[in-house]
Amino acid sequence: MVKKFEFIKVLEFTAFLLVVSLVFIMFVQVFARQFFDRIPVWSSDEVATLLLIWLVNIGAAIAAGRNTHISMDYIVDKFPESWRKGIEIVVYACICIFLLAVGIILLQLAWSGRFASTARLNISMFWIQISMVVGMITMFYYYVKLLIKAISGYREKEIILSTKE
Repeated sequence: MVKKFEFIKVLEFTAFLLVVSLVFIMFVQVFARQFFDRIPVWSSDEVATLLLIWLVNIGAAIAAGRNTHISMDYIVDKFPESWRKGIEIVVYACICIFLLAVGIILLQLAWSGRFASTARLNISMFWIQISMVVGMITMFYYYVKLLIKAISGYREKEIILSTKE
């Protein structure tokens, strides 16, 4: 039997590797500061920051894929039941527009900063800034799926209501 490929599993595994790497880097830093005169160059704060930034953006994408980002359900619950699906569609559409706009701006920022580098390890700033683009694109993918699902659910609800009349 062929298993269905789930992109979110790749994101979760990537987040796991990032957490393990971050813990290892921090352990080496603490150990080296305690027992040696200096820490290894490869375990600097720059690497920990780079890993943490990637982890945050991958984590945000995972939350989008699971549809577990914080939402304002209290306000939506104040509207009549007939309005809620429409509000959900508008919210998902606004989120998609926002993610697309910010993603384009961040891509331009990453591309323009590709020649700048970090102070200690000489890592291109592109690798730090592109993590935000990857996070935005992945969240955009998942929110477009949610938007399509909400629109199809809204249409099904309209069809059911029209057949009752």
